[in-house]
Amino acid sequence: MIFEEILKWFLLGAIGAVVLLKLAEIFFPKIGLLDFPERYGLVRGRIPYPGGAVFFLLSFGIFLIDESFFSLSLGLATLGIVSFLDDFLEIPAFLRLIFQLLVATFIFSAGVQILFIGDPLHDTNFDLKSLPAVSFLLTVFWILAIQNAMNFFDGLPGLSVGISGVGFLTLGILSVIRPELFFDPGHQPLLFANFFLGGMCVGGFWFFWKKRLILGDTGSQILGFLLAVMSIFSGAKIATTLLTLGLPILDVFFVSFRRIFIEKRSPFRGDLRHLHHNLARRVGATKTVIFLIFASGILGGVAIFSTGFSKMIALGVAIFAIFSLEFWAIKKNG
Repeated sequence: MIFEEILKWFLLGAIGAVVLLKLAEIFFPKIGLLDFPERYGLVRGRIPYPGGAVFFLLSFGIFLIDESFFSLSLGLATLGIVSFLDDFLEIPAFLRLIFQLLVATFIFSAGVQILFIGDPLHDTNFDLKSLPAVSFLLTVFWILAIQNAMNFFDGLPGLSVGISGVGFLTLGILSVIRPELFFDPGHQPLLFANFFLGGMCVGGFWFFWKKRLILGDTGSQILGFLLAVMSIFSGAKIATTLLTLGLPILDVFFVSFRRIFIEKRSPFRGDLRHLHHNLARRVGATKTVIFLIFASGILGGVAIFSTGFSKMIALGVAIFAIFSLEFWAIKKNG
């Protein structure tokens, strides 16, 4: 029965994405929702945009799964509206950050909190319930970090959508194979929600990979936000999510370090020197997207089947491999 429910919610997410994105592809141009290639010096026709608005609307489907997700409603709505406006008005970075902080703070106040973190050396947890300030800072930092990592990594068609799909499905599969999660009735709504959101990304991937629509900040911010809060709902699966999303997380760290300490400029001023950009100049955009999604899938598999200290070792190996890939890509591009 539970596997039928998993399949149902996965298909609802996938089919809903296909139908709504196809409608967006048809009707967005009729109402002027198109991107601005001239902003980036591109010479091509305008593409329906932001396709992420469909993901924003479809993500409210998780409220049909369980009422516990209503705690996300105001934060999700605020972030979606601000990101949609930013896609057209280019809201200043500091103002976007303020809204992100407000949303993350509201989410914490609504009870979505990191209350413990794993201690891999002793196979136990650090309890943060007696340290509310630490819990608050860690929760807010985590939400902002994942949001902006997915936004920074949205530089090639379909990349952010594909890796987000890997992230949601990793959290969902983890809940299936771990008996303490699978047989917990209170955990089942989260299981269904992760497969619904994973299905949404799977169903929508083709539209963005083939550049039928442009995702926009509306999509990347919403996907990052949902990944962050779903990992908290899942019992603070921080190490699992860190490992699965290692590519975008380390890329945002690498790029921010370069911009702040080497180039002495704002980390929010974009450029075309992310990992995916450097790889694309070497092997092409299509191969880069497929490779990075496949690599994230491998990391997700490792995250699912490793525990405790072995997961930390895997995370260390992944960090070394990703930084090696970053330097290789940069060296190959001069």
